[in-house]
Amino acid sequence: MGTLRICLFFFLVGLCSLAAPHGAAAKMTARIQSSPQVPAMYHSLMLSCEVTGDPGPKEFLWKKEGIHKPLQHGPSDILLFRSFNKTHLGTYTCMVTSPWGTAVATYNLWVDDLMNKAFVFPRASNDSHVLLQARPEHPLLNFTVCLRSYTDLTRPYSLFSYATKAQDNEILLFKPKPTEYQFYVGGEYVTFRVPESQAESERVCVSWESPSGIVRFWLNGRPWPRKGLQKGYEVGNEAVVMLGQEQDAYGAGFDILQSFTGEISDVYMWDAGLTNREVRMLEYTELDLIPIFGWRNFPYKIEGEVYL
Repeated sequence: MGTLRICLFFFLVGLCSLAAPHGAAAKMTARIQSSPQVPAMYHSLMLSCEVTGDPGPKEFLWKKEGIHKPLQHGPSDILLFRSFNKTHLGTYTCMVTSPWGTAVATYNLWVDDLMNKAFVFPRASNDSHVLLQARPEHPLLNFTVCLRSYTDLTRPYSLFSYATKAQDNEILLFKPKPTEYQFYVGGEYVTFRVPESQAESERVCVSWESPSGIVRFWLNGRPWPRKGLQKGYEVGNEAVVMLGQEQDAYGAGFDILQSFTGEISDVYMWDAGLTNREVRMLEYTELDLIPIFGWRNFPYKIEGEVYL
C-alpha cells in the first residue's frame, strides 16, 4: 500500500510539472510601446513588443494591416522606422511565440493631423508665442520657410523669428505694413512689395542660398522677382525658433507693438531651396523632400495665450 502511495505521489508531481508551462503560457501577455510616445514626422520611431509571463526564448512576428507579407520575423522585439512618415501610418500587430504558447498585441500608429487647424493669437501680447521644438542639425547654407497667415493687422508684426546667440535676426519674416514683407538673414534684409490683402489668408514661402545670395519669394504660389542678400553667409543652427513674436535677444526681448494677432498655419522649413512647382504643390500635398519641421506633425510648445 505504501509503495502504491509513493508511485501515485510521483505520478501527480510529474503531471503538475507537465501542466506548469501551459499555465505560464496562459499568463503570457504582450503589448506594443512607441518610443517616442508622440511620433515626429521624418524622425526615427521605434515600436517595441513587451512581453510578460514567459522568461524563455521567443520569436516575434510583425505585421501591418493591409499588407499580406510579414514586415519582420525573428528574435527581435523591435520594429524600427529610421525616418517615420505618413506611409507608415496604420495598424500593427506583434505575435509572440514561445515553446509554451503565443500572445498577440495590436497598435494603431497615427499622428495628430494639423492640416485643418491653426494657431490662434487672439490679442496683442508681449509674451505669447509658439516655440518650435526642432532646429537644423547643422549650419545652413540653403533653406526655405513657408507658412500661412490670416490677420487684419495694419501695424508691423513678426511671423517667423529664428534667433541665435550671435544674431537675433538670423532669420526673420516680418511684415512692417500691409503692402510689404521684409526678409532677414544674418541681420540684413530685403523688402518685397505686395498687394494689400482683402480679408484673405496669405501663404508665403521664402528661400535663400548662400553661394549666390539669391532670395526667392512666393505669395500664394506666385513668384516675385529674385533679390540678393548675404552672399557667402552661414546661418547658425543653435537657434530659438518661434512664431508670433520678434526676438530682440536670444529667446527674449519681445515688443508688444510687433506681436502677431490672427492665425498662423501650414508652417514648414527645409534645408534646401524649393522650385516654383514644389511651392505650388504645397497647396495640395506634402512634398517628398524631408523638412526640418513640417505641419502634419509639428513639434511645438505654446507659451502664453495662444490656441490651437
